[in-house]
Amino acid sequence: MPIISLFVNACVAFTGFYLISKVFHSQLFFSSRSRGVLIGMLAGMLGLFLMFNGVEVNEDVRVDLRHLPLVLLAFYGARLPLFIATGFIASTRFLFGFTDQAVVAFIATWFVSLGMIWIHRRLSERLFFQSMLLNVWALFVISIAVLINLGWSMSYITLIATIWTIGLLVGLLSSVLTIDLEQAKRRAKDYKQSAERDPLTGLFNRRVWDRYTSELENENRSSNVLALDIDHFKRVNDTYGHANGDLVLQRFAELLLAETRLHDVVARVGGEEFVILMYDLTPEKVEKVAERIRKRIEDEVFVLKDFPPIHITASIGIAHGKSEPVQKMTEAADNALYQAKRSGRNQVILTNVSELSLVTN
Repeated sequence: MPIISLFVNACVAFTGFYLISKVFHSQLFFSSRSRGVLIGMLAGMLGLFLMFNGVEVNEDVRVDLRHLPLVLLAFYGARLPLFIATGFIASTRFLFGFTDQAVVAFIATWFVSLGMIWIHRRLSERLFFQSMLLNVWALFVISIAVLINLGWSMSYITLIATIWTIGLLVGLLSSVLTIDLEQAKRRAKDYKQSAERDPLTGLFNRRVWDRYTSELENENRSSNVLALDIDHFKRVNDTYGHANGDLVLQRFAELLLAETRLHDVVARVGGEEFVILMYDLTPEKVEKVAERIRKRIEDEVFVLKDFPPIHITASIGIAHGKSEPVQKMTEAADNALYQAKRSGRNQVILTNVSELSLVTN
């Protein structure tokens, strides 16, 4: 019976949804592209399985739930996997014969996917409504395709009623599963973010800083620890309020990220205290980088709320070394920072820890 076949299809699709979702959220891939190709192929094979186990209305017309893997991929906004799966599912329809009905099914499959992209783009944050609308859109297009192939009749009405009943039911169940997995993934991401990032500036916090710098003395490469402090920051808070002080800190952090490399470690470890870890720069080069940062901060106009814009300055201490303990590097950077402040602030002071070690020994 058609309803039994479609129900079996729905159960298989439901299981496939779960497996593909797990792969989608997996971190066991070298690149997002390789993961996308794999997901697209898995979804395509699931669609092919659903197609082979579909309902054969007559020798030319087949009805199944091959659209369900496409719904999942569209929900995640995974365009590369969606296009791969769509091409796979649409093309394999011709395995049942190169007929006018197969051509209609091929076009309908692509039409379903293109419409899904449009739906996801506009409803990406309304998870449940988006998921159900993706299913409704697919069922609507399928109904039109079957009408073209089968014509209007009582058998068409019965078949479409069955398809919509099973399709909406499995769509509801798959929506609940997919949304649950997506929300679990978002919660895990938020927990990781809160554990690793400073909530105000978005920079790494002290925990991550300690993790990145813990092995400095075991790494056979030159490293630089920069300690930065906003000059007279207490005066900013006292004069303009802590809310404006937070705006200054946020913009200060943005400038640090703009003036450093992607693989540099930038962290906030105190109120107005920031640190940067830079590898493989000579003392001359890191001093130029620090001077560029200092100048960028000095020239920046910091916009405040309910007050005129202000200018601030920063003092920077640098510790340069190779295979030196992190405590030694941090102390040297802090001492250089204090020296910069004692010397009038708004300047860069560098200490070569390796040379000091040679002199001491």
